Amino acid sequence: MMTRLLGKVKASIIIPTIDDKPMTLQYIDFKKLEEDNIELIIVKDRGWRNASRTRNIGAAVAKGEILCFIDDDAEFDFDELREIIQEALKESDKAFYWADAPHILIVKSDIFLSIGGYDERYPPRGAEAVEIRERLKKIGLELKMLNIRLRHLRDTWDEKHRLTTNKCLTWTYLEYGTYPLRRIMFRKNPVEFARRIIWLIEWLFTKRLRKRSIFYH
Repeated sequence: MMTRLLGKVKASIIIPTIDDKPMTLQYIDFKKLEEDNIELIIVKDRGWRNASRTRNIGAAVAKGEILCFIDDDAEFDFDELREIIQEALKESDKAFYWADAPHILIVKSDIFLSIGGYDERYPPRGAEAVEIRERLKKIGLELKMLNIRLRHLRDTWDEKHRLTTNKCLTWTYLEYGTYPLRRIMFRKNPVEFARRIIWLIEWLFTKRLRKRSIFYH
């Protein structure tokens, strides 16, 4: 679903979802969207179960100079978000705005596309938000933490999701040298150490065999 605006689109809000009516919509003022020339793009996952791909599809059709990605279960103050988007329009070449959980990313469209968007090799809830944060920092953009009222409406955290997130965080830290290798890999617990070795091997094969995103051919 996309909103249609009469004026030039300044920014695009992109919501990836598996639901017909994402919970996030209740916090968006549609009248103010029109006043600010901000388009709303809701992209429903069509079976690939990959939030990164869903976000990338939204970005591929977005018309705004600024892209604002929001999780579909985020509670926030819309006026605060509008102020951040207006600020981002002025500083889009220098900085990006980021929050982890619920995930929000505000970044210039040209920059987002130039780095290839979100990494689709990451499984659902696989720390892809941290990965794109590190990639944007690596090209020299300033990280600005999103300082607005924000919380998750859905809590589905369990052991499976914890392990998936830790695995993908390990992938990210290895890829970007965030921490020394010994700190990432070596663990006193032999089971945990073996798990890290398996994750490392899996990442080497994933990098080689899977395409990063729809923006790579």
